[in-house]
Amino acid sequence: MQVRPLLSTLKRTGSVKPGLIMADQILPKGLRFFNKKDSQPDFVIGAMVVTMNELYEFCKSNPELVTEYNGQKQLKLQVLKSTAGNLYAAVDTFKPTPQAASPTVTQPAPVLPDTDGLPF
Repeated sequence: MQVRPLLSTLKRTGSVKPGLIMADQILPKGLRFFNKKDSQPDFVIGAMVVTMNELYEFCKSNPELVTEYNGQKQLKLQVLKSTAGNLYAAVDTFKPTPQAASPTVTQPAPVLPDTDGLPF
């Protein structure tokens, strides 16, 4: 499988170690997922362990992946399931394309009927 980085800046700076960019996905450091155990109830999907220092260093070394919402910095993630059925997270790099302003349609002013010839 050919590995193709999503963000050329990551490739140029080398801030992401090999193996973190896989097939159009950027895998953050500091997150580990575990599938549900057979003995757990149905409402449990799995477990996740966050290693705060690793996640912080990942965000610090990849500021272009960090977004801002209501004045707070965020790292958007997608929780996915591999073909083998294992859970994992990938950075959500989707950026919507800005919508072009729709052209305003000007309509001609309506023609009012001539009221000068009316008897009242």
